[in-house]
Amino acid sequence: MLGLTPNDTAVRNDPVAQLALWLAKELWVLKDRQLVLEAVLAQQGIPVRELIERWQPTDADRATIDASRRRFAEEVVATLEGPDDRR
Repeated sequence: MLGLTPNDTAVRNDPVAQLALWLAKELWVLKDRQLVLEAVLAQQGIPVRELIERWQPTDADRATIDASRRRFAEEVVATLEGPDDRR
């Protein structure tokens, strides 16, 4: 381990470290909510995990997912850009 915390100067001054911490936080929030949602639905008799594994997206679903992925990637890259890097 690096032994760094979010309050260390090296982390505060490094945009890549800040991005990594932000992504880790956001990922955990989503993972936690998904686990809770799956548990709640399972308690209601809805086998959501199995349904997700068997789901086959339509072309429209794929287009929506692809557009969302592109927006996410653009936001990540924008986080790393300085004010002078913007187009």
